[in-house]
Amino acid sequence: MTKKKAVRKTTKRKTTRKAGHKRPIPGWIILMSGVLSGLLLAVFIYVKGWVPEPIQNTQTPVPGVTEEVVQPVEDVSENLSKRKPDYDFYSVLPEMEVVIPKEELAQEAARNSKEYSYILQVGSFKQLSDAEELKARIAFSGQIAYIQAIDVNGTQYHRVRVGPFDSSREADKQKRQLEQGGHKPLVLKETKS
Repeated sequence: MTKKKAVRKTTKRKTTRKAGHKRPIPGWIILMSGVLSGLLLAVFIYVKGWVPEPIQNTQTPVPGVTEEVVQPVEDVSENLSKRKPDYDFYSVLPEMEVVIPKEELAQEAARNSKEYSYILQVGSFKQLSDAEELKARIAFSGQIAYIQAIDVNGTQYHRVRVGPFDSSREADKQKRQLEQGGHKPLVLKETKS
């Protein structure tokens, strides 16, 4: 018995394009064809003589008519520097002045002087055991958490919170540290009492 060896045919596969799909024309070819067509059009117009001639002064003086003497332009910068500016806002501004009552200023100052503290809320649970578990996981990451019980529409929730922090920068730093531990904290801003 003769063994026939399987001969592999190695043929180069031609890349066939699907019907209707053409290779796009490169941008530089489009640019060069536009420039070339513009130059050809300019040469054609020049050869045909359609280019307008520049206007030349062909007027010759008429004998017997005197030419007008052009006087130089008067320098007005000296007159402007001598003149006083006529600003009227010095007289208009006092008429438009608005006086704010002292009581209103005091209220605005009191509103702006409030100090805030920042608290991170890591979670809120109905079951106290879930809140305790999250508090323990946060403690293993090196932060101190506390649980706040709150009643919402007759249902008691247990909030797990970290803080308070005096600055938003410190709260943001602690928030990033909690996010690295896999938590998704919320930053809450509360007024100090």
